[in-house]
Amino acid sequence: MKKASLLSPSFLPPHLFTLHDYASGVAVWEAASAAGVPFSKNGQPMVGFLSAPGAAGFMGVRWWLALIGEMEKHLQHPCFHILDCGESPGYAMAAAGLQQRIVLRGDSAGTRAVKRFYEEAGGHVFITRPPSFDLIPSLSVTTHLAAYFTRSYCQGRVPDLNSPEAKPEEGFPNDAYPPG
Repeated sequence: MKKASLLSPSFLPPHLFTLHDYASGVAVWEAASAAGVPFSKNGQPMVGFLSAPGAAGFMGVRWWLALIGEMEKHLQHPCFHILDCGESPGYAMAAAGLQQRIVLRGDSAGTRAVKRFYEEAGGHVFITRPPSFDLIPSLSVTTHLAAYFTRSYCQGRVPDLNSPEAKPEEGFPNDAYPPG
């Protein structure tokens, strides 16, 4: 970890995106290229990625690095990236061993130890997620799910919750589904 480049706020790229998968990451780089946004300027990254919240815990440190590695190979350019470790000092230490930039929340003894480790190594721990543009799933996925839950799909499999035989779970409103 380089002390000079990681301890100043200027090391964050002006265009930071929350990344969920490979395809959306490549789409960001292609859109940036089409818009004339350079990958870096004067040695500073202009576009970068932040993992989904807590991704170190549900996907893993090595998964994140493999995803970034595949993107770098495809794009033939290094990617600025930060891994969100949630409140897990264990995942954060695994990331530290791989010199990964991280987000680590919380104030446990383990979290404080990780932060000290990073400081001594000249690194930086974000205690909150930096602002980023979250790459929301496409409208078509949302449209398909809405159609499914409003019984436009699979009508034979979705129970009629408005029938007298169907009793919703206690505390679950009868009007949760549109009238059939």
